[in-house]
Amino acid sequence: MGLSRRRIDVGIPMDVVMEEILTRLPAKSLMRFKCVSKRWSSLISSQYFKNRFLTVPSHPRRRIYMCLVDVRDKSYDVMLSLSPDSTSSSFVVDHDRPIRRIRCFMHQNIGGFMCYSTFKKVRIFNPATRRLVTLPAAIEPIPAPPDEAAEKVVEYYFGHGPVSDQYTVVCSTGVYLNSPEWIRPIRSEARVYVLKPGGGGSWKKVALTPPAFLPHIPARGGVCIDEVIYYVGWTCTQISMLVSFHIRSQDLKTIQLPTREDDANCMSKVSVIEYGGKATIIDQTNLTDKGMLDLWDLDGKNKWSRKTLVVQPCQLHLVSNIDHGFMVKGTSQDGKVFLIPKALFSPFHILSYDLRINDMRKIDIKGVPDHWFSKDKSAVKVMLVDDSESLVSLET
Repeated sequence: MGLSRRRIDVGIPMDVVMEEILTRLPAKSLMRFKCVSKRWSSLISSQYFKNRFLTVPSHPRRRIYMCLVDVRDKSYDVMLSLSPDSTSSSFVVDHDRPIRRIRCFMHQNIGGFMCYSTFKKVRIFNPATRRLVTLPAAIEPIPAPPDEAAEKVVEYYFGHGPVSDQYTVVCSTGVYLNSPEWIRPIRSEARVYVLKPGGGGSWKKVALTPPAFLPHIPARGGVCIDEVIYYVGWTCTQISMLVSFHIRSQDLKTIQLPTREDDANCMSKVSVIEYGGKATIIDQTNLTDKGMLDLWDLDGKNKWSRKTLVVQPCQLHLVSNIDHGFMVKGTSQDGKVFLIPKALFSPFHILSYDLRINDMRKIDIKGVPDHWFSKDKSAVKVMLVDDSESLVSLET
């Protein structure tokens, strides 16, 4: 008696494919799968799938995007993509993952997007989808006075509101008088650009109302926490403030940073990071000579509190041998802040500082083209991209 064989076709429901398989793939693979069929392309391009993709936990390996800037000839500027080795003790340039030549300064990365500026225009780049959005030039209506001592600073900050689902760029401009003895801001202004679905955004002037707002010189680097963009501004040579911009209300406020009565040194090397879900001022004024790092945060009554970390004696050489100080990037999701040397040297490395357990380690950077180390005045800009990826397409 023979047994007849019948083909049993068991199909996988599309909702299972979407919920359990596709949303767990890296964004780069999803871009390729859009070519499978019109149905898959429509699914992956849908807003529902993009939102679902952001909510499914994934654990890709952290990647570094490193921008090398030649201060004498910016036509040679380049962005490098680096991946960690198996031990995560070093990052290696990925020569098989070319990045477009970008002449820029990188500002922030949020939700898989990198925000940078070049030629007075802001650009937002999604490494996962390779999409690039260029914003129109921000209007800069504050001309520098004819006084030769007057100068103007323009900085950009990037934010996202999870509730409003708005991506926002803030352009902060400050005009100040510069002399050998002091620096004094005389005017400042802020404009905001909201990227809307389908385009149609434009730069709009932010209403500035004293005394909640004071003229200041914007500093590079900011963070976005709970729909609020934070950055540091300077009101004179050695006095700075924390500036906050609320994405939904578009209110811009300032609060003066604390002074250290027990220390003769002024807080001259400060930046803002996210730590413990709060905007935190990190002060490295005494890092290279004393091995001390100060963390300041605000309580519910807008009172500053300080926590001082002292670098372990066996790790002091990691910070004392750096001549030009560090740029501070971070923190990561596990409470580590990254200290990036401002000058490029060979062999190059960055420092990972675990603020919770007060432990520092060196991470080697390998594969940087040799000709960069022979330049007389080269500067290195390093951006640490977070673990998230995004399928969202932004439009101007």
